[in-house]
Amino acid sequence: MKTLAFAALALPLLLTAAPAAAARCDNAQDQNTMNRCAAEDYARADAVLNRTYQKVMRDLDDHSRALLRASQREWIKFRDAECTYVNAANEGGSIYPLVYNGCLTDMTKTRTRQLQQGQN
Repeated sequence: MKTLAFAALALPLLLTAAPAAAARCDNAQDQNTMNRCAAEDYARADAVLNRTYQKVMRDLDDHSRALLRASQREWIKFRDAECTYVNAANEGGSIYPLVYNGCLTDMTKTRTRQLQQGQN
């Protein structure tokens, strides 16, 4: 019974947590929050990329599927290396996660558009 009462009290808090977090990201005032928000932006972009990739893979024959899989693996290595390179001047600094995740997000969104355009 205590668990049910706790769940009833916690549910409204959980439902308001996501919009509150989004509002904090819109007006982030400290580096820690900006870093967290950048990581969340990247996670969303990566989820869209993964859905797009899966959709494209479903429509391909076996040979093309193998080629895209290999291409995607190499692209991920390139993306990570490129963002590390671009952000080298910030290594060890508190801004590093913000800039690194921003780079990952930008490159991931570009890759998503490339995969979507390849479908047409």
